[in-house]
Amino acid sequence: MKKWLKILLIVLGVLVGIILLAGIFAGPIVRAYAEKHSEELCHRKATIKHVRINFLTGKVAVIGLDVKEENGKDRFLYFDKLKVRVSLPRLLGKTVRINKIQLNDLTGRVIQNGNRFNFSDIIDFYTKDRKPKPKKKKGKWSVDIRNIHVKSADVLYQDLRMGSKFDTKDVNIKVPRLKLKHGLTRVNMTTAFRNGGDFALKGGYDIRKGDFEAHVKMHELPLNMAWPYLRKVLNVGSLSGKLRGDANVSGCVKHITDMVFSGTAGLSNFKAVNKDKSPLLSFSSFDMNLEKGDLGKKDFKIDEVTLKDLIVNFDVFEDGTTLSRLRSGKSSAKNNDSAVELVETAETAGKSSKMSGKSAKSSDKKNNPTVEPAETVEIAKKPNLTATKYLVKKLSVSNGKILYADHSVSPQTQHFEVSGVQIQADNLSNNNTSPIQIKAKLGTMGELVCKAKINPFDLKNAAANISIKNLNIKDFNPYSLYYLAYPVEDGLLEFSSDITIQNNWLESQNMLDIYKPAFGKKDKSIKPAAAKIPMKAAMYVITDRKGHAKMELPVTGDVSSPEFSFRKVIWKTFLNLVVKIAASPVDFIAKAVAGDETFKPISIPVDAPKELTIEHVHQLNAIAEYLKEKKEMDLEVFLTPHADSGLNARHEGELKQQWFDLMKNQLVKQGVPADRVLLMNEKKEHKSKGNMRIDFNLKYEEE
Repeated sequence: MKKWLKILLIVLGVLVGIILLAGIFAGPIVRAYAEKHSEELCHRKATIKHVRINFLTGKVAVIGLDVKEENGKDRFLYFDKLKVRVSLPRLLGKTVRINKIQLNDLTGRVIQNGNRFNFSDIIDFYTKDRKPKPKKKKGKWSVDIRNIHVKSADVLYQDLRMGSKFDTKDVNIKVPRLKLKHGLTRVNMTTAFRNGGDFALKGGYDIRKGDFEAHVKMHELPLNMAWPYLRKVLNVGSLSGKLRGDANVSGCVKHITDMVFSGTAGLSNFKAVNKDKSPLLSFSSFDMNLEKGDLGKKDFKIDEVTLKDLIVNFDVFEDGTTLSRLRSGKSSAKNNDSAVELVETAETAGKSSKMSGKSAKSSDKKNNPTVEPAETVEIAKKPNLTATKYLVKKLSVSNGKILYADHSVSPQTQHFEVSGVQIQADNLSNNNTSPIQIKAKLGTMGELVCKAKINPFDLKNAAANISIKNLNIKDFNPYSLYYLAYPVEDGLLEFSSDITIQNNWLESQNMLDIYKPAFGKKDKSIKPAAAKIPMKAAMYVITDRKGHAKMELPVTGDVSSPEFSFRKVIWKTFLNLVVKIAASPVDFIAKAVAGDETFKPISIPVDAPKELTIEHVHQLNAIAEYLKEKKEMDLEVFLTPHADSGLNARHEGELKQQWFDLMKNQLVKQGVPADRVLLMNEKKEHKSKGNMRIDFNLKYEEE
């Protein structure tokens, strides 16, 4: 071998040896220096087990780094091993190329308290009293980082002020290449949570432009992780359930409101309970398949929404309802659904009915009398609100249940259950009306069927048909006791409603039919809240020979008004009618049955013979038949001579008594007890000169 080659090999060997020795001794030197000056370098105590440096391969390994919290005792961050491999030849081309960064078994915790974190002191340390350095002329150096891999990391995040905690385990992150100038930096991340569930993300981010795309998956994530944030706006005891989802998201961080997303989302075994641990809301599963959601265009297309085994507990209290209490510390002072409000409506109905001289419209069947009140409610309009574009191709709710309880009434709480709720709808959109069908069981035996064509996002144009059958009114016995002090003994209710809404104006024809309504004896220990509403009397009067009590209840109003409530208008119209029927049963009979003249006034000359004509006998016989059917009603007879008849008080009294005795005897002959025919002293005005007018009225005495 030539001498110069030997010398060269010896020199190279010596250099390699020096580099190897430098690598061997550099690690401990770096470790010792870092530990000794850790508080100067990062304001924290830190220890390192080993540092290994290989100047030939460009590999650096840091093993067992342990960084303490600011107090110097608790652990802030620890990792088992950090491996970095640098391409040394690339340095000659002014390129810092890191071929690999691998971090194994990282353990760390992030603690937030208000706007401070457990690493805020480190940030303060590096920013305090630091003057900005003058900018140096940029060289042509470039940075290329590849193969970033975080393996089996455990990270704990706590917000002390909110009380939240996210404890992750087995976090794995892979970044094939960090693209600093152009293109998407791809990221693949998976993690699990110690209290259940896992999360995965696969996507990319353009560091320069801010564009991003991601495929996100989550499985069985506990909903209670979000509870510390939700409890600030919801006044409930707790929430539980499992979140799942598989979604694609894309957009730009510079225009985040233009984000586009699609995929599926679901929530299973959801439960919400009140602060007293009583149930509020639950369902077994909720699933949504989103075809596309575009925040920028405000356009959302949903393939399908399904909800199974929904249970809603709705309670009414004197100072609010379940809904009004959902907002923390904001219980409504006025309860629009409470018994107090309904009593006020009842009292108002009674007063307005007494003041009104309007009569009810008539029906055309004598055996099935109906009545249609003339009064309707018109309310001021409110501006229309435009909605975002929505399309739900299919909506399905199955096996739903609503548990209603009104605690504002006494002596018994009113409970009512709506079960077997099924809702089916197709192509729900805010651009047009769509068909929807609702079925449910009401109480112990009632049935509800509702078929509608509506736009649920804009109700200014709609149509619906509602049918309720076989509703047992005994289910509402607590309400009957509270309002009337009468227990309900029997009765089945049917209700049908045809509703049309055009340009926010609602017109509804509603038929109420109660079959064989029966009330028990008045409970004298109860002070009825709606004592002025003669419900029992009205039901007794209106019930026909076949046992049906039928009423027509028309409703009109502006649905865009914040004051409009279909339920309230129906209730008020019904109460108006009840008061009118009880106050004037004769008017009801005359107007409810077209052509009925059973109780029409009789006019006779003052000087006529004191005997009944064949017409009088025929009418009195018809009255007798009615009284025998309605055994709890008395007949009041009013005899009023005209003011210009010239009769003195004695002769007038004798004349009235004679005619009253004639009519009473005829009624008694037909089987009417004499004590049910009453002569009244009150006079009725009339304009028939020289005649005496005989008026009839029916009286029902409630207990």
